[in-house]
Amino acid sequence: MKDKSNFDKNFLSGKNILITGSTNGIGKQIALGLSSYGANIILHGRNEDALDAIYDEVSNKYKTNPKIIKCDLNELNENKAQEFANAIIESYECLDGIIHNAAIIGKMSSISDYDYETWQQVLNINITSSYLLTKYLFPLMERSSNPRIIFTSSGVAEKGRAFWGAYAVSKAAVKSLAEILQEELEPISKIKVFNFDPGKTKTSMRAFAYPAEDPGSLKDAAMLLNDYLWMLSEESNNSNIRYIKFD
Repeated sequence: MKDKSNFDKNFLSGKNILITGSTNGIGKQIALGLSSYGANIILHGRNEDALDAIYDEVSNKYKTNPKIIKCDLNELNENKAQEFANAIIESYECLDGIIHNAAIIGKMSSISDYDYETWQQVLNINITSSYLLTKYLFPLMERSSNPRIIFTSSGVAEKGRAFWGAYAVSKAAVKSLAEILQEELEPISKIKVFNFDPGKTKTSMRAFAYPAEDPGSLKDAAMLLNDYLWMLSEESNNSNIRYIKFD
């Protein structure tokens, strides 16, 4: 991947990109970073004040056309997924990218002590919502000249770990969903599907999972931007790399 300084500063100008969970952590930093390259970011979250804050920050810093979609992914169903798609269609002619970033850990617990309500909430937010949004946004992505779907992975997607419960199960499912879509979509469409593991990053989720870890030893989320720029660029069109881990 090339250094981000070599990307044209406006190479995402006019591109419309949805980032789920874009009010904090990785989602927020990537929303700001992609906006700086001209992208119109569709900002998703469930907290209205946080959405307004990131919208104002993007609008004040960059001459782009962002949009807010407030939605609780735990409550997403087919009707609400269609409403989500309709809201995007109202503002944009096509969708150039989906970054499935929103996720929750839920709880760190043995399976025997894991409660059903939390289990279901984690699966709804981390995997089922990705399936529904991809399904209902696919027609809008077909209108793009260089569409991308980027899932967010984790080390527990490759090997399950004790006490990671529904989160580990959901990330393994995300990896499988990405691989299925790669085989289904790439031979018949322009859509490229990536699965990206950001590695150890300074976020509130990381702090929850590793409360004794020194946050000063972790990279800032903004350092992930170059990987997203590469995945969204035409440079990645001919690459066989589909699972990317930050190193």
